Amino acid sequence: MAEAPRPAPMAVRLTWLDGMKGISILWIAFFHFYTAYTNNRYPNPLGPHYFSSFIAQCAPSSALGTLGCAAHGLYTAVAAVGFHAVAVFLILSGFGLAYSLAKTGDPEDGWLGWYRGRILRLYPMYWVAHLVYLVSPFVVRYEAVDYRFFLSLLGDRIYPVDSIFYYVNPAWWYFGLLLQLYLVFPLLFRLLQKFGPVGFLALCGVITFGSRYLLLLVLSTHGYYVQGAFFGSRLWEFAIGMVLGLLYRRFPREMEHRLFSFPTIMGGVGLYVLGLYSYATTQTYIANDALIGTGLFILLAHIARWCELLPRLGALLAYVGAFSYGLYLLHQPYVLYFAERLRDMNEVLVSLLGCVIIGVLTCLTIPLERSINQLTNRVLDRKKVSVQPLVVSPQ
Repeated sequence: MAEAPRPAPMAVRLTWLDGMKGISILWIAFFHFYTAYTNNRYPNPLGPHYFSSFIAQCAPSSALGTLGCAAHGLYTAVAAVGFHAVAVFLILSGFGLAYSLAKTGDPEDGWLGWYRGRILRLYPMYWVAHLVYLVSPFVVRYEAVDYRFFLSLLGDRIYPVDSIFYYVNPAWWYFGLLLQLYLVFPLLFRLLQKFGPVGFLALCGVITFGSRYLLLLVLSTHGYYVQGAFFGSRLWEFAIGMVLGLLYRRFPREMEHRLFSFPTIMGGVGLYVLGLYSYATTQTYIANDALIGTGLFILLAHIARWCELLPRLGALLAYVGAFSYGLYLLHQPYVLYFAERLRDMNEVLVSLLGCVIIGVLTCLTIPLERSINQLTNRVLDRKKVSVQPLVVSPQ
């Protein structure tokens, strides 16, 4: 860009980011509920010939029935790929961190103060989620509480990877990935400053795709390492978020115009479709998360902006997104518990009940998260600083 960088005007607030977080966390929660309810009842929407397989299983007796089966198949597919929104959260995390530092180039309290702030933002609610799991009824308990529980309290969701990655609450695997990315963020930010957006993305692309190639095709390691037990395999999503955050801080109007343009949303559709096809082989899967995350970020940004046309809906999604961390940490054991007990009920009714259950959990986790944040601030006598935007949530 030829223009000299300039900071975003104070009036600019990226409310669509919170809306994206709200859409993403609700989609993820419903994905967990719906897949537990269906329990592999339907064909895999990411497998070959999905719609033909679904309609054959549905066995319609008329043209209208075929249309209904196709609509049902589409609904099932959308619900079953909710885990894709995790990649969007990774981009949003990188965006928020880079956006907050792009104006000054350095943390106000130095990098040690920055680490302290990240730890105090992440751990208190994370510990509370562990406590709630221990004492709460209506949660699934697939595994015993043993030494891994204490490792998880420390933030270890990596070693031993086969037994702790999904331990107790499978959604917590993302916490381990987030810790890794936060640990290397100062280095990544300096590299972004040194090489610029294009050079930085090229470097992170080489690291990401090289890591995935080695993990998948050379070392044949556990799939969890590709999912996020090793941060390098998911670095592209975080890095592109950092680049977008930096550019949004420097060129807000230009970025708004480009992101919310028709060519960009068409590009997002194309990238997401390519990501869906990349499940076909191990070789193409190397690019899967990068394609899915980048394309879906663009699509959800537009959807969040469209939702703002209905002010109450937009405000509600933004509010849920602003406090999505608590819902992420707490929802999965509950939605699995209820979904497993509703498997014999009508799917339409169960889908509605699932929305109600997730709505109740949202109403409970938001004040809990706010209270924990306030208590942390009060106990540590921290100054309350509003940094826009802040993103920490995931699957």
